[in-house]
Amino acid sequence: MQATLISTLSKTPPARRCHKAPPLPPSAAYEAKGALAAWQVRDLTAHIDANLCATLRTTHLAATVGLSVSHFSRAFKNAVGVPPRVYVLRRRVAAACEAMLAGDEPLTDIAHAHGFCDQSHFSRAFQMLVGMGPQAWRRSQR
Repeated sequence: MQATLISTLSKTPPARRCHKAPPLPPSAAYEAKGALAAWQVRDLTAHIDANLCATLRTTHLAATVGLSVSHFSRAFKNAVGVPPRVYVLRRRVAAACEAMLAGDEPLTDIAHAHGFCDQSHFSRAFQMLVGMGPQAWRRSQR
């Protein structure tokens, strides 16, 4: 699974800045067969954004909309374009970017506040998604 995640992310050139949120597809994409409804995507993304510091398991997200895990995972990917795990990781990194720009809080505190188990986990995820380490990114943004 990690090889799939890395190969999916490596197809796009690394961005040098964090985006507020991954773009959601046009509303016509919600009508695709097997995709979540627009209201389900709205509710789920709001739930994810509100609980970034908590453990967000796919089983919990699937239960939120009343679907089985396998059906939910497939429908979420069809609606949003990436699996739930990747979407959550991108949202955590984006929220951490905002926190790094807002103040001089240590990276360890930012990592813990945004659902990463430690600074090393945060740094690896950040490097994979942004293309540079969090400290180097923070310096480049000032």
